[in-house]
Amino acid sequence: MVVLPPIVKERDRLYTGDMDIEQRIEGYMLPPLSDEFLYQVIFCMEDQANEYCVDLKDGVVTEVEFVADRREIEPQRFLDLPPWYPSDGFRTMEKFVSTLRNPLYRERLRQVLQSGKGVFRQFKDVLHEQPTLERLWFYYKDREIRRRIFHWYERHDEAFRLARLGEEVPDDGSSELVREDFTITDEIDSYRDDVAQLKELAIRRVMELEIPTARHMAVKLREAWREHPDDAHVVALSLEGEFAGFIRYHIQDPEQVAVIRCFAVSEEYQGLGVFRYLFDSLCSRLSLQGVRDVVIPLAGDALKIERMFDAIGPSDVTHTISVSVPRWTETFSHESSKDFA
Repeated sequence: MVVLPPIVKERDRLYTGDMDIEQRIEGYMLPPLSDEFLYQVIFCMEDQANEYCVDLKDGVVTEVEFVADRREIEPQRFLDLPPWYPSDGFRTMEKFVSTLRNPLYRERLRQVLQSGKGVFRQFKDVLHEQPTLERLWFYYKDREIRRRIFHWYERHDEAFRLARLGEEVPDDGSSELVREDFTITDEIDSYRDDVAQLKELAIRRVMELEIPTARHMAVKLREAWREHPDDAHVVALSLEGEFAGFIRYHIQDPEQVAVIRCFAVSEEYQGLGVFRYLFDSLCSRLSLQGVRDVVIPLAGDALKIERMFDAIGPSDVTHTISVSVPRWTETFSHESSKDFA
C-alpha cells in the first residue's frame, strides 16, 4: 500500500500547478509508459509494506525511504505513485461482484463481502474454486489499477494527456480468457445425462414462475429439447473435462439454414462467457459448411442473450403468444355458446 505523507498534496500542487514550463523541462518528466514501467508501478502500488515514488530525473521507481534526504533538497524531482488503499481493493471487489451474471458465485461473494471478517482471504478462496472466475477477477482488478495509473499519468504528463484525448482504459481481453479455460467438442454421448439434468432444471424453474404463461413455456421447452436424428452439437468442457454447456442444432436443407433447437450452460459456469464461446465455435463450423444464417429460438431466461446480437442487427423471424383458456372462456363464453348452438 502506498501511504502518502502529508507534504504530497502540496508537492503535487507545485508540480502540476505552480511549476512553470522551464522547470518541467529541466529533466523532471515522467518516463514513457512502457509495459515494463507499467508492470513495475502496478507491483509497487499493491505492495502493502512499502511506499514508492518515481525519480523523475533518472526515470526509475524507488522506495521513499531510500531517497528521503534527496527529496528534501530536490522535492520536485520525486513523484509519489498513485495510492491503492485496502479500501480501493474492497470497492473493486464490490464492483466486480456487481458485474457477475453467475447467480451462485455472485451471492456467495456478496455474503463474503458482508461478513466483515477475513474478507480478502475468503474472497480469494471462493474465486479459487472456479479458475475462469478467478482469471476474470485478476483481469478486472488489473484494469481498475491501470485506469488509476492512466489518470495519474494524465495529471502529471501533458503530452500523455493530449495523446489520449480523454480515452478510457481499453476494455478488451476478457472474452479471450474463457477460451483458455474451456475446450469445444462435438461429442455428446458422454454428456447426455448432463443435458437431461439441465432440461429438467429449466422446466422446473419455468413451472415455478408465478406467471400465466408458465405451463405454455414448459411445453415449448420440452418440444425444443427433444433430440432428433439429424441434430448436431457443440459442447463446452472445462480443462478438467467437466461439462459446462452445449448448443444443439440442425441444418435445414436445402435452404442451408442452421436452426438452434436448444442450448444451456451449467449453473456453475453461467456468466463466464461460455455461451458466447459456444456460439463463436458454432459459427466457425457453419461458415466452413457454407451456412450463412442461424435461427435462434428465445424464450424465458434465454431472452437475456438477445442483447448479445444487437451489434449485428438480428432479424425477427417469429412471434409467439400464449392465451389463457380460463380467461378467454370467462370473457367470451356467451359468444362461444352461440357459435356451437
